[in-house]
Amino acid sequence: MYIDIFTDVLVDSEKIVGIFDLDNTTTNKFTNDFLNTLQKENKITYLVSDIPKSFILMEDGSVYIVELSSQILKKRFEII
Repeated sequence: MYIDIFTDVLVDSEKIVGIFDLDNTTTNKFTNDFLNTLQKENKITYLVSDIPKSFILMEDGSVYIVELSSQILKKRFEII
């Protein structure tokens, strides 16, 4: 199944490793270093037109930064 994470952007739910809240996770040095490394490797895709609220880690190591909260994404994930 696929989850809608932004206007006309779907991701395969089977390939999602985790959905994380940016406010709670970016206070951790490890998470900041991890995201900075992915940024340098061009593995982060920003899907925001407003304030980013969460990020989705995919199986292949790529990350989507989205404006949907982790709670909304979790609900979409549970529906499928």
